[in-house]
Amino acid sequence: MRVLLVQDDDSIALQIVSVMPLMGHEIDWASSAYEAELSLQSQSHDLVLLDFGCACLNSFDLLRRYRKREAQAAVVALIPQGLFASPMVVLDSGADDYLMKPFELEDLRARVRLSMRRPYRLQGRVALGNLSVNSLDHSVLLDGLPVSLRPSEYRILIALVNEPTRVFTRSELALHLDGQPRAALDNNAVDVVVHGLRRKLGAEKVVTVRGVGYRLCQSA
Repeated sequence: MRVLLVQDDDSIALQIVSVMPLMGHEIDWASSAYEAELSLQSQSHDLVLLDFGCACLNSFDLLRRYRKREAQAAVVALIPQGLFASPMVVLDSGADDYLMKPFELEDLRARVRLSMRRPYRLQGRVALGNLSVNSLDHSVLLDGLPVSLRPSEYRILIALVNEPTRVFTRSELALHLDGQPRAALDNNAVDVVVHGLRRKLGAEKVVTVRGVGYRLCQSA
């Protein structure tokens, strides 16, 4: 897999650049707005790690331009504490996932592995029964009416919608919580989010598979 890192902090970048080859991935590093634009336009990548704390560029504008070209690479946003925009705004700009800074390298490895394991990006609008999810504007409709979801609820819903026939364990779904893979240690957090989804989408929409985890009910 080929990874593009957009990062203007040399100390952070060098750590990430040293880790990716150990995971078997090629990595390109862009440390300026010019290098980032050039790499995104002229090279093909499977994953983009985009730091939203870069002082050298507007990461929101860069990501929106990238998505307008219908690029399908997974984008993981690296979000600094205190960013003026919420994680949901970052997702609405075209990111598929996010990781809060500061983070441990093992957290980053988990995010990269997750991006390899399954497709993040839905192809536009996906309808499953009376549920519709639009990846372009991150909207969710139930029976044609908009549903307001918290970022953690949206992230777990996307995981379920991406693979509607799969049964996910709580630990697998926990990887999608709050941008921190270490949340996988707390399976109760997943139960809380699933409870929220059921309350907003209907109790029958997310099915419990006893002894395993959860799956989406496509016909409900």
